[in-house]
Parts: sequence; C-alpha cells; structure tokens
Amino acid sequence: MNYSGQEKRIYPRKQLRTRVIFEDETGEGFVYFYTTDISMGGLFFESDVPLKLGTKVFLSFSLHEGDPLIRATGQVVRVEKESGGASQILGMGIQYLDLPEAGRQAIVQYIQA
Repeated sequence: MNYSGQEKRIYPRKQLRTRVIFEDETGEGFVYFYTTDISMGGLFFESDVPLKLGTKVFLSFSLHEGDPLIRATGQVVRVEKESGGASQILGMGIQYLDLPEAGRQAIVQYIQA
C-alpha cells in the first residue's frame, strides 16, 4: 500500500487563530506568534523566525478572548517552509510535552464544540 500524502496525525485538529506567548528553554524573553490550528497533541503556528527541531518551548495561550491562559511545555516537531526550496519559514508544529489537566479539558471541549 502507498501511504504517501495520507494524514499521519493521531488527533483531530481544529482551526484556531489565537496569540501564543513563547519562551524558549533558555528563558531569554518572550516571542508572540499566532496559531492556525490546535489538537490534543499540539498546535501549529505561523512564523518566519526559525526554531530548530527539538527546541523545547514554554507556551501560554487562551482558546477564547478572556479565557484563562493555558500553560504548557512543548517541543518543535515540524518546520514547514515555502515550497520551491525557498528558505521562507511558514510555520512550525509544536507537540505538547506537559499539558495540565485543566488545559487538556479546555482543548477537548474546544475541539468537540
């Protein structure tokens, strides 16, 4: 069987446009990015600032304006670049390493809504 192009994700994703505050593992400052989608396994955000695969990040975000912040630890697992070999970074996928139960439940409710 040929599986090329087939969806490899474990969790269903839902579109989400929200600001995420990122702090890298060095703890040197904050950077803001915007998500495009979210799942129980992680999120994808738009960026033209490259982070290396495997970089550990600390993130804070809310699912709706005014909601409490969800704080999690994640790791860069995917970097998407512009097609055609250009070096323009389009975005990155983050896999959660640590997501508190309250955040997990909020994400489940958001995805199922």
